[in-house]
Amino acid sequence: MEVASFLTMAVSLFAITGTIAIIPIFVAATNGQSGAQQRKTALIAAATYTAAAVLALFIGNAILGFFGISVAALRVAGMAIVAVIGWKMMNAPTPTKQTAPNEDTTHHLHVASNTMIMKASAVETKGIPTPSGVGIMPLGFPIYGGPGVLSVVIAWGTGDKPVYIAALLAILLNAALIIILDFLAIPITKLVGAEGLLATEKVFGLLVVAIAVSGMTGALLVLFPGLAGGVH
Repeated sequence: MEVASFLTMAVSLFAITGTIAIIPIFVAATNGQSGAQQRKTALIAAATYTAAAVLALFIGNAILGFFGISVAALRVAGMAIVAVIGWKMMNAPTPTKQTAPNEDTTHHLHVASNTMIMKASAVETKGIPTPSGVGIMPLGFPIYGGPGVLSVVIAWGTGDKPVYIAALLAILLNAALIIILDFLAIPITKLVGAEGLLATEKVFGLLVVAIAVSGMTGALLVLFPGLAGGVH
C-alpha cells in the first residue's frame, strides 16, 4: 500500500463528507437525546456510512459492468457531483436571525445532500428521535454516505489496479473521525459557534472543488486522449 495514496484518499473522504460542517446538523437531529443516545446515534451513523462505502468499494465494479459504464465515465460523473457539493459548501448561506416570509422555520437544509433535518425547536414538539431513527437515515445515508462519497469510492475499487487496502483504511479512518467529532459535537458547537463552523465549511468546500477538478481532468484525458496534446 502506498502511504501517499492512502493519505490522499483519507483527506478526500474527510473533505467530501464534510464531517465538521455536519456537526450542527448532528446536534439538531439528536436534540433531546441523552449523552448515551447521542453516542449510539453517532456509532449507528458511522456504521451506516461505512457499510455503504465498503459495498460501493467491492461491488461497484460489478455494477458498472452490468450497466456498461466505463471507469473514466464514472469518474467524470462522480467528480461533477463532488464539484457541486463543494460549490454548495463554499456558498453556504450565512445564518441570520431574520426569517423570510416563506422560509421553513422547522427544518434545517443540508445543501450537499439536499436533506431536511428538523430543527431543535421542532424536535421538542414531536418527541425525542431514536438513535436508529436518525442514525441510519438521514445521517448515515445520504448525509455521510452521500452520492459524492460513493461515486469516488466506486472509482477507487475499479480499473486495472484497484486500491482496496488503502481505500478500506481511508473509509475506516473517516468513520473514526465521524464518531470522534459527533461525540464532541455539542462542546465544539458551543466553543466554535455557527460562524466558525460556517467558515470551516467554506474552506473545505474549496478543497472539495479542487479535488473534483483534479479528478475530472485525469478522467477526461482517459476518455479523450487527444486532449493531452494541448496540456502543458
